[in-house]
This record gives sequence, structure tokens and C-alpha cells, in this order.
Amino acid sequence: MADRLARISSSPLPILDRGRSGPVEPMLPALVRGVIFISVLAAPFVAALLAG
Repeated sequence: MADRLARISSSPLPILDRGRSGPVEPMLPALVRGVIFISVLAAPFVAALLAG
């Protein structure tokens, strides 16, 4: 059991080992979802403005 805990605690974290581009990559899908969500909400208002 102790060797198992030592192996888990000493395992390297590949997420933190990527450098500067590491934390940005998981945020990109959330940004894309946010842009799609905002554009879907704004579409009726844009259509109403274009229709006059």
C-alpha cells in the first residue's frame, strides 16, 4: 500500500508540464461554446434590426 501511495504522489503531472500553452488549451472549448451561445442569443435581435 505504501509503495502504491508513493507511486501516485511521485507521478509527474503532464498537464502542468506543457509550458505556457498548457492552461490555455482547456479554455478554448469553453470560449467557443460561449461565442456560440452569445451569437444564438443575439441572432433574433440582429434579424429584427436588419428587418427594420
